[in-house]
Amino acid sequence: MSDFTLDGSELINNLKNMNQRVQTGLNVIGDTTSQKMKTYAQTNHPWTDRSHSATDEITTEVKWEGTALDISITHGVDYGIWLETREAFDGKYQILEEARDSQIEEFKNMIKALKL
Repeated sequence: MSDFTLDGSELINNLKNMNQRVQTGLNVIGDTTSQKMKTYAQTNHPWTDRSHSATDEITTEVKWEGTALDISITHGVDYGIWLETREAFDGKYQILEEARDSQIEEFKNMIKALKL
């Protein structure tokens, strides 16, 4: 007769801590992605800087909404909405979606490489 005994205590402890490790890893990925989005927007915006306010006040936020990680990029100036949406500009001054989209592949790769 052959027996095999497994002490599962280490595995059980690792599984108990997995949620925290995943969340910590995703926070790091979220922070990295948000900063890269911000840098992209500040470097590649299509408007001419006059006061530099529109560029300097681009902000990002990383937060949890329940079980979803939300990474957002916004204008910090009150006229930023018009740079993004004013029909008369026909998209000429938009940068936020482009900044977001510029990081999608790298974000996916970081998720795939996440070590637990």
